[in-house]
Amino acid sequence: MTDIKNEPFSFTSMQQAAPVHIPERQFISSHDGTSLAYYPFLSEKKTQANVILIHGGGAHSLAGYEHIAYTLQHDFHVNVFLLDLRGHGHSQGKKGDTPRVTDVWKDVSQVVDAIKQDQKGAIYLCGHSSGAGLLLNYLSWPKKREVDGYFFIAPEFGYKSGTARADQIPFATVQVWKFVLSAMTKGVLMSHSEAVRFHYPAWVVEQDPLLLTTITVNLSLALTPSAPKNQFAKMDRPYGMFVGSKDELYDVETFLPYHELPKEPIKKQSVYQVLEGHTHLSVLLEAGKQIGRTIQMWNPSI
Repeated sequence: MTDIKNEPFSFTSMQQAAPVHIPERQFISSHDGTSLAYYPFLSEKKTQANVILIHGGGAHSLAGYEHIAYTLQHDFHVNVFLLDLRGHGHSQGKKGDTPRVTDVWKDVSQVVDAIKQDQKGAIYLCGHSSGAGLLLNYLSWPKKREVDGYFFIAPEFGYKSGTARADQIPFATVQVWKFVLSAMTKGVLMSHSEAVRFHYPAWVVEQDPLLLTTITVNLSLALTPSAPKNQFAKMDRPYGMFVGSKDELYDVETFLPYHELPKEPIKKQSVYQVLEGHTHLSVLLEAGKQIGRTIQMWNPSI
């Protein structure tokens, strides 16, 4: 018997979700030659909107994110590109690691550049859980590419975010001393050492061997905002932020103050919504509708 009471969050909704059609996996070569896997969910109708979706910690593109892509593709005629981060899923690279912190962000830029070249219309970046943390880091990076908006789904903004539920069953265990030693030696020591362990239930990993249970110091730094509130306050494009009311990891009320941080023109165009009854993962089954409606609000012609 599986003891779901001791799991950090429920996987039941994803297990019960009806499967959707997955397009053929494609690859793009990044700045250092690393081959990045992605799945292009292309609308059959001409579209003026494209979404690049970044998965959560230790996950991969087909760990539930296909439901967002399918909804946007078919119900809103939006192109969606599910990206496996380097060292994840079917992308190349040492599992759960990155040579440099910025390589992950450069990968995102490479994908944005490729889609700008191949597709017409607006480009939006979307991240779930730790993927949203990566996105917040990316938009704070001086060398980022300009896009038209952002989406944060059940965002994991890191240990400095103040969003964790007091009664959560921790999803990750962190070896802090490795981060300290890496910082003290400017990355010479421990940067490629496994320092964060994800507590995916054994039965889930058995069913999905592509899930990673550990990541290194470098990769964790790429995903974890160093000053989340300051970074969010500098938001330079409209955004949508969606959190499930029954998210097992976060105190949902703590996200509303983030929505107050950006400058007024950005805030007026942005959307913050608590999705009633949804958990950390089941939110993936509903978020496609919310993203699609928000894109339509920003672009009435879509």
